[in-house]
Amino acid sequence: MSSKPKYLEFINIAIKIACLLPVYSSKFSKKTFTQQQLMTLYILKQKSKLSYDDFIDDFKTRDSALLELGLHKVPAASTLKMFARRIKTNILENLIGECINLTRKKKLNTAVDATGFELEDGSYYYLQRLGKASKTKKSLKLSGCADTDKHLFLSAVIRKSKRHDNIDFKLVIKKAKKNTKKPIKINTGDKAYDSEENHEFAEEEGFEHIAPLRNKVPVWRTRGKHRKRLRRNFPRKKYHRRSIIENMFYCVKRLCGKVIYAKKWITQKKEMLAKILCYNIHRLVQLRRI
Repeated sequence: MSSKPKYLEFINIAIKIACLLPVYSSKFSKKTFTQQQLMTLYILKQKSKLSYDDFIDDFKTRDSALLELGLHKVPAASTLKMFARRIKTNILENLIGECINLTRKKKLNTAVDATGFELEDGSYYYLQRLGKASKTKKSLKLSGCADTDKHLFLSAVIRKSKRHDNIDFKLVIKKAKKNTKKPIKINTGDKAYDSEENHEFAEEEGFEHIAPLRNKVPVWRTRGKHRKRLRRNFPRKKYHRRSIIENMFYCVKRLCGKVIYAKKWITQKKEMLAKILCYNIHRLVQLRRI
């Protein structure tokens, strides 16, 4: 069990994960700050729930955190914004998958689910004055795959519009395997992921997929051999591990906020991935202190 304060331990783990990045973005870089330092600050900014300017002002007062991060001076808010614009989404996705490699897990027991994050687009009355008012809140949809043993996210797929959860099933599983380079043993999902095609895909990929059947019909009327097998003998104990990912989504929103403040689609996507990465590091700190 570590004796370091949680905040400093969070920084320490964030730097370890960010080591996947090259030290500098270019040979022409000013080399004032490393990419590891800037990535750690970008993740801490999500944890703080503050704007860029307020976060930088707050971080300047944290002497021990500056020492842990190896900073002699704090970058300007504009430097952090430029880093957020420059960093690619696939790098953030790789860092999310890398978190599980700091544990001793060899095979993964996963769960797949989806949730929504609100977009900050001004108040209803402000938009009414602009003639853009709508009573339905704008949101982004996040589909995630998580390890239910260590409570860590492995991959994420983000969409602008509302779509059926099942559309992203194969993609989120493939990303999880690619990001972690570890085999999946069992995957669980809710009724939205009940599909014979999903079971066939799981069999090809070498794992068991468990999802409750949507329609209550006799076995002989159930379509598909995998779905018939589940109808005859549904493994309830294994399936109820699925609720862990719902709790994880709640923890992400509580830790980093449920609102996405970025205005452009690409920066909205990066902000959401950074929130997931922030939660993963927070969880690794908890695992170290058990």
